[in-house]
Amino acid sequence: MPSRKTEKIHEDLLVQRLAAFTPEPLVKCKKPLKNKELIEIPAICEDKHTIDLAKTNFLNILNNENIKRRCEATVRKYGVGTCGPRAFYGTTDVHLELEEQLAKFLGMQESIVYSYGFVAISSSVAAYCKKNDIVFTDTNCNQAIQQGLQMARSEVIYFDHQKPETFAQAVEQVIEKEKENKKKARKFLVVEGVSWKTGKILPLPEFLQIAEQHKIRVFLEESYSIGILGENGKGLLEHFNIEPWRLDMIIATLEAAIGSIGGFCAGSHMTIEHQRLSGSGYIFSASLPTFLVQACIESINLLEQKPHLKLRKLSQNFHDMLIEIGYEVLSDPLCPFKVFNAGQATLGQIHEYCKKNGLHFILKQDCLLINLNVNLFDNVKRYQNIERILRDAYKDSVVTH
Repeated sequence: MPSRKTEKIHEDLLVQRLAAFTPEPLVKCKKPLKNKELIEIPAICEDKHTIDLAKTNFLNILNNENIKRRCEATVRKYGVGTCGPRAFYGTTDVHLELEEQLAKFLGMQESIVYSYGFVAISSSVAAYCKKNDIVFTDTNCNQAIQQGLQMARSEVIYFDHQKPETFAQAVEQVIEKEKENKKKARKFLVVEGVSWKTGKILPLPEFLQIAEQHKIRVFLEESYSIGILGENGKGLLEHFNIEPWRLDMIIATLEAAIGSIGGFCAGSHMTIEHQRLSGSGYIFSASLPTFLVQACIESINLLEQKPHLKLRKLSQNFHDMLIEIGYEVLSDPLCPFKVFNAGQATLGQIHEYCKKNGLHFILKQDCLLINLNVNLFDNVKRYQNIERILRDAYKDSVVTH
């Protein structure tokens, strides 16, 4: 047994070494930010003089009082969070109910729910695509897909989201190379139903025809088409009347039209079961809080009232209004977020004018972005106010320019 004196020496030595320990930072900063360099961004509080078209709230679910009450009741029953991953005390009956509901809603065998939308997409891709595989994806694919492909370390070949012929050309080049090398690789098509960059709808039937011809697995990312496109809001498959079995996997966040947090993947039993063992975001992340799961269930139930049909009419009207004013609209008329620019007018000047007049939306590097809210369809006065501000902003910018 060591003496008390020896123990004291060891304790002092440990304290000295801890004091001298200076680990490398996880992220290297060139220089620390000073207080004057920090930018404070005030929160946008909507009232009769302020209109928030920056946040994503397409179906106005964030303001639904019935859903809020159901979430409150869920918190009182289950608490705020499970404090564990799904496979380790993190699954409740509500999680299983949502997974069953999503699978039934999309016509798939099973689904799996993740606690974060970004991770749902990246983990689903990385769970299947591996180093020796070839993945075809859009040049402007979203950051979550890019992250998944980076983790997978697959060979990535890009094409144009709106031009199936560029996908066909890329596939033919790969096949020719394989014939020369006498070695085949697994092939995947990972593509967005609605491009986050441009708001354009994917011509899915043409892409599917090419993929099926060459036996390429198809992963469709539907974050901005689920709850929006199709007669019942089931997304791109319903929009084009395509059978669900023709896809290997549907991936999406629950943070767009569904109005909650998290993400999901839907597919065959084998596809989903594989992710329970290989989806890093599913295995290692604490599960989605039960009250947010309940919010997803209530939101999907709300789709039975078909609010997305009003949203689509609003999207078409807003699209036509922007063009009539003089803006150049990149996004599809049915897309609930509007990507547009102003020709020779200054984007920053238009954005600043609108902000000063109470209309808030997003200024990107090369375009402007407005997220619509279905409530605008019935609120004629508010809609007219938005149109007036956008029209005046365009005229003011053109005159100044």
